[in-house]
Amino acid sequence: MASLLAFAGDLPPDPLPRRAVYAGSKGYAVTFTRTPAAELAGTPLRVQVVCPGLTATEFHLGAGDTPVSGERRVHDEGGMPAADVVTASLAGLEAGEVVCVPGLTDAEAVARLAEAELGLRAGSGSRTAPRSSHGE
Repeated sequence: MASLLAFAGDLPPDPLPRRAVYAGSKGYAVTFTRTPAAELAGTPLRVQVVCPGLTATEFHLGAGDTPVSGERRVHDEGGMPAADVVTASLAGLEAGEVVCVPGLTDAEAVARLAEAELGLRAGSGSRTAPRSSHGE
């Protein structure tokens, strides 16, 4: 289980104040899941990481607060019901999604992210890029 914060970092509108460890651990969960998923391709085993946005659970209630029961919202913004997150995850797993983002309508966004990462890996050369050579 990860979170959309795995992809947030310093993106606008604001960087993640006081959430660096949480967001970093979620980014790790995404990478950690994608790697064995690739290693296990072609086997009967399937691996998936779920990256929901705001979810209607008691997660954000502070210590000492009374848990909210039933379908009542626990955030002013609402959030996706937990049952819908599970349903989306299972449907995504059946469809072969390694990274499941339950509220994502653009199914190609995850593929574009992987393409961008592949482009970054092209920077693994034996020489620095011209922009890094300080005018040399």
